[in-house]
Amino acid sequence: MNIYILRHGETNGNKAGRIQGSTDIPLNEYGIELAKITRDGIEKEGLQFDIIYASPLSRARKTAEIVRGTHTTEIVIDDRIIEMNFGKAEGMLIKDINEKPENQNLKYCFNIPSKYQAKDGAESYEHIMARAKDFLEDELRPLEHTYENVLVVCHGALIRALLLNVLGWDIDRYWEIHQPNCCMNLVTLKDGKFNLAYMEKIYYEGDIAAKGIL
Repeated sequence: MNIYILRHGETNGNKAGRIQGSTDIPLNEYGIELAKITRDGIEKEGLQFDIIYASPLSRARKTAEIVRGTHTTEIVIDDRIIEMNFGKAEGMLIKDINEKPENQNLKYCFNIPSKYQAKDGAESYEHIMARAKDFLEDELRPLEHTYENVLVVCHGALIRALLLNVLGWDIDRYWEIHQPNCCMNLVTLKDGKFNLAYMEKIYYEGDIAAKGIL
């Protein structure tokens, strides 16, 4: 079974370079255009999905709807693939993290995750890794002999959690994985084993990845 994992299109939060997290920010016009280009690229490849999973946040749901195109493929909303919650840090400009001493914990968040302490309603790395694993093991693994192509549309930090679970990487390598808007990753599931086929494929031309990472 092929599991295609797609990041959502651009939002104004991405464009401004802000931490979005679990805040529900919609696609902007450019984000919609990226989703359409991605849809067209997928169609040119002759790729069709048997089922689509999407995060409940509107930027992921809208991307999934656009990429689905004229097909009637079911879109299943799953809370386990919502974006990481950054608590009070949501809305902050990423470039400002390094400028104030009081942001040391956030610096750990994006540089040395093993030292990060989730505070003020924020989600821990242990928790996001656990729910990503649960989605892989309890939702996707049982589908191996049911579907050929599955699409999962979600978010940058959550995609990293999925891929780290597949790769078995240490948590401090979390942000080594680059995830521009509307990039595609492919994980295969064969004989009960997940393997990474490729990461970060884009269907649009040029390096026009979002300024934001979440």
